[in-house]
Amino acid sequence: MTEPRPSGDWPEDPYPGTWPDTSYVVDDDALVHVVEPDASAASGWVVRSGAAPTCLDDWLAERGAVPLAGRSPVLSFGSNRCPSKVVRQGGPMLNLRCTAAGLSAVWSHGTRGDGQVVATLVAAEGHEEEEFFVSMCTPDDITLLDRVEGRGTGYDLVPLEQGQVLLEDGTEPEGLQAYVGLAPHRWPVAGEDGHPISLTAMTQDDVARWRADAAPWEPGTAPGTFGPLLP
Repeated sequence: MTEPRPSGDWPEDPYPGTWPDTSYVVDDDALVHVVEPDASAASGWVVRSGAAPTCLDDWLAERGAVPLAGRSPVLSFGSNRCPSKVVRQGGPMLNLRCTAAGLSAVWSHGTRGDGQVVATLVAAEGHEEEEFFVSMCTPDDITLLDRVEGRGTGYDLVPLEQGQVLLEDGTEPEGLQAYVGLAPHRWPVAGEDGHPISLTAMTQDDVARWRADAAPWEPGTAPGTFGPLLP
């Protein structure tokens, strides 16, 4: 038995926050439940809370929520991995852990409303795998994220055709999309070597100071494996 935990166990500040080391789903009481792959379940996934594991689709149905097949996969590489941030913004509540090869989450040149620098996604050929989440989004989740991410002005939601993303069950999510930088304030900030700066290479405080004098990264200005993900 795995006890659910409050979403606040993973604080969102400083950006991008923290997150579980498992797939998870958040209930209406803001409790985080572990989700694991299980080939014996009809959905292929189970929720590990209660006396026995429950098929994810059954767990969702008990709460009047959209089943897995009715959801769209969106790669979450920034703060949308963080349960407390997800709860504050109202979704997406179902997040499946994944590994991504050929992609990298990097600091952007812009900030969000509270002044914290935010992430963007770039292609990174040959880059070591990073752990992200695939948010399994309802239509309402997509509407919410379009607003939160400033679709059309900051980011755009596009099919993710570069890199390889694998869920914990070893499958690639079909129809995967991602919010990618559309405007200069959501393009990467250039590091000292001219390359985009990985989220793990600088803290929020460090990158906030750095970006004050740094230029946006431009493809082709420095040799290497990084490339744009353009809508």
